[in-house]
This record gives sequence, structure tokens and C-alpha cells, in this order.
Amino acid sequence: MAVRDSVQPEYQNRWFLMDENAQVLEDSEGKTAELSLSIRFSYLVFRGPGMLRLDIPMDVLEDDEEAFESITLNGQSLRAVNEGELATAWFSNYYGKTIHLMKLHPEDHQALQATA
Repeated sequence: MAVRDSVQPEYQNRWFLMDENAQVLEDSEGKTAELSLSIRFSYLVFRGPGMLRLDIPMDVLEDDEEAFESITLNGQSLRAVNEGELATAWFSNYYGKTIHLMKLHPEDHQALQATA
């Protein structure tokens, strides 16, 4: 899902949608194409048909290493934090199955960006 606004490099490819099996969402029904994503006042703003908008703060600093869990992305084991119950409920309602919005650990995100 592309952002309509310009995105600073430190935010590009930092968030991912993961299913209940900790796999990156494969959207076989094409529902992701119906979502819009923009940035407003340092918030990611998600909108979807029939859904209230969802605002996720971009600059939250996770300082508790225990909040991070291991995910596999492109064959790499990375650390990510779940953006919370509200985001999970929003995406799960939209897709009709359990979906989590995950944000990469800053160090792992930088390493991933360096290899891209």
C-alpha cells in the first residue's frame, strides 16, 4: 500500500501487515488496493471503505526490548512491535481475519534499508 504523501527514508518500509501466523499479509482478495494511506501531523492515516479512519503515531519510541517480537521478513529474522489492539481490531475487521500492524525495531529497519 503506497503513501500518497512524500515519506522520509527513516519511515519507508517500516510498517508491515502480518497475519496470525506471523507472515506478511498476502492479499489474495485485493482488499489492500482499496485502502488509502496518508501522513498527517506525524500520524499514519489509514482509510478503508466502510471503516472509520485509523491514526497511528509515527514517532513513538519503544524503549522496552521485551515489547518486540521476532518476525521473518524476506527470509530475515527481525524484531518488530505490534502497534496495538486498536490497530489489530481495525485491520482484522477490514480483512475479516486476524491481522497485526507491525513496526520494525529501528536498528533492524536501518539494517534492512541498507541491504535494499
